[in-house]
Amino acid sequence: MKKLIFVLIAALGMSCTSYAQMTEKELKKATKTAQKLVKEARDEMERDDIDDKSHAKKLIDEAVKNPLIKDWDQTWFEAAEIYRHFYYEETRKLYNNQRFDTVVFYSYLTDWYKYDLIADSLQQIPNAKGKTSDEARKKHAPDVHRTLGDLVSAGRFYFNNRADYRKAYEMFDLYFTMAEKPLISSLIAADTIYQSSRAYYAYYPALAAYKFEDWDKVIKYSKIALEDEENGSDAKQLLCDAYALKGDTATWLEELKDGLMKYPTSEYYYIKLLAYYDKQDDSEELERFVTDMIKVDPEKALNYYVLGLLAQNRKNYDKAIEQYKIAIEKDEKMSEAYINLGVCILLQAEEYMESKVNVRPRSAEYKQVMQKEKEYYEEALPYYLKLREIEPNDVKKWGIFLQNIYYKLNMDKELQEIDKLLEESGVL
Repeated sequence: MKKLIFVLIAALGMSCTSYAQMTEKELKKATKTAQKLVKEARDEMERDDIDDKSHAKKLIDEAVKNPLIKDWDQTWFEAAEIYRHFYYEETRKLYNNQRFDTVVFYSYLTDWYKYDLIADSLQQIPNAKGKTSDEARKKHAPDVHRTLGDLVSAGRFYFNNRADYRKAYEMFDLYFTMAEKPLISSLIAADTIYQSSRAYYAYYPALAAYKFEDWDKVIKYSKIALEDEENGSDAKQLLCDAYALKGDTATWLEELKDGLMKYPTSEYYYIKLLAYYDKQDDSEELERFVTDMIKVDPEKALNYYVLGLLAQNRKNYDKAIEQYKIAIEKDEKMSEAYINLGVCILLQAEEYMESKVNVRPRSAEYKQVMQKEKEYYEEALPYYLKLREIEPNDVKKWGIFLQNIYYKLNMDKELQEIDKLLEESGVL
């Protein structure tokens, strides 16, 4: 037997050029010799007196490299048989708490699948009599179908344990592509568990592809993951990011708007759109967008805050104040709304005083002007006091404003307190 194996391995080591120089008779002989290697591997696997099948694996590993038998379905069918055996051997080690190599375990799985796919594709080619074979489908398809979920485990292993995102994607992707292969497609079609979890698992390859910045792959699987109730929102965000990073602005905007309609409570889509319109310096389009969003989600405080900001930028302080007040009603802790609301009132005071610059200090009208200015500061005061209450440790947000108001209103005690606080906090 050793002599036979030596001859077979020597034959397998011949180059394609050597085969091309053979006569037809020599080629047939070399082919039979190569086929004997596959049969020898099969015999080794069938022997009950040998537990260690590593020699059979060595034989088949040589056989699959031989171009003379690359179109022989039995080469690949036997390779699939052997690698399936070694996969289950590793599985038994895992269950028995024996020494276990995770990488080898998953490599056996993927090689088994690969060899079975080749065998099945060759068996579907009609022979000289016009017949095909279902050998791989009958003998291996149930096992392939049953173990398919291990590809998800493999992807998780490479993603979480190795941070090898490309390898993780490869495993996740194979989970989906295997299901489409004729080898097991009929079993998958009747598998309600697979069908119901397909969208859920699609988020995994999308996330892995995002890690190594292959945006087309992100888009491919994000679109499938959109159907999942749990991961749908996150998948939509991956999809939006992928289009943005691809530079496809038009599709990115469409996906953002669609995402906002489907997930109106998510800040992601809203903030991205706000930033886009702001960068485009298109305040009218931004206002139309926000107005439309109020129809979708009238309780979102940010909608009214943005309308207030737009009005403030146009120096329409009355409208800005109105919108900021609504924002505060919707979210009483929105500190930016308190700040800007107070600023608008103080700006109104400045405008008013500028309009009265020619009023003589000792006139009766001057007293009215000063009283009116005081009323503006009195109106602004409660908003900064509320802001201080909300964020007592953030002196920078309200300290200077309160100092200015206390000074204008001649509130000496409060002014001294705030001066000391500003100095201690390092703001002054």
